[in-house]
Amino acid sequence: MKRSKLLLTAVASFLIAAFAFCTFNVFAEESVESSAMTVSPTYQKIILTPGETYNGSVKVSRPNDAESGLKYSVSIGSFVQKSSGENSKDDYDTVDTETKTAYNEIMDWITILDEEGVVEPNNVDTIRFTIDVPKDAPAGGQYATINVQDDGSTTTEINNSDTNGKNVNIQNVTRISSIIYAEVAGETNKSATITENSIPPFSFGGGISASSMVKNEGNVHTDATYTLQVWSAFASESSEELYTNAEDPEVHLIMPETSRFVTATWENAPAVGLFRVKQTVSIFDQTSEITRIVLVCPMWLLFVILIILFFIIFWLVSRSRARKKAPKEQ
Repeated sequence: MKRSKLLLTAVASFLIAAFAFCTFNVFAEESVESSAMTVSPTYQKIILTPGETYNGSVKVSRPNDAESGLKYSVSIGSFVQKSSGENSKDDYDTVDTETKTAYNEIMDWITILDEEGVVEPNNVDTIRFTIDVPKDAPAGGQYATINVQDDGSTTTEINNSDTNGKNVNIQNVTRISSIIYAEVAGETNKSATITENSIPPFSFGGGISASSMVKNEGNVHTDATYTLQVWSAFASESSEELYTNAEDPEVHLIMPETSRFVTATWENAPAVGLFRVKQTVSIFDQTSEITRIVLVCPMWLLFVILIILFFIIFWLVSRSRARKKAPKEQ
């Protein structure tokens, strides 16, 4: 009996400590950044015809609250989306032979007509460019960036201990880019493989998620769509979903001969529950569907449940052993 009381006291103390350890506040850090200038559009998808010239433009603007005009220069950069796993990203590179590929030949076709200028506050400048497409240009995707960089006239004064207390002016340089997704007309290869489509069976917070890896094996960029649907665990798929993005699915562009990892998430999912989750991924003529039952439970609650189950099992085993010993003691 004393042993049971001691055990009960120990478990209760442990549970209180667990609650105290697992309860925390999350503080969101807010940051406000004032942009020296903006460029639009941020990207443009165009069709090019071999042997013809394409005329295009981007616009650069200055915030209304800016104190003066800003001088800028324009250059051409390569655009590379590296094949990778969960850390896939879009890379914006300046002209560099190391990053130049068969899909960056367009960099040699572009001529900037307005290489520099001054954009005034509450004003918009137009940067014109042409793309002279060779007659023998290969069909498929071609990618580049139009880079707009200020002259670094904005400075920030700081006091650094490494400079013996002297104030130091740091020059702030901003470069922004407009991406060109071009497709050269002709015979293109449009094929892809959905190499992964998975839904974790457990979620310990942060919503319900599904992930996928899609490989674009063709020679032209394309959009992949990701649809996430959630029902209660015992509801049929014909019933109304608790969550769905079917009317506005996630869309991610995937570059030629690259793979992209994408995670779709229902961020406002209940903290506890059992759900039926379905993800549908589509690219070109390929479609992959997966459905799984998912348990949503905070880690601390799961931990507490396991401790309680352990205590119940221990108590039942101890009671069973005590009953077996009782007759012998008499």
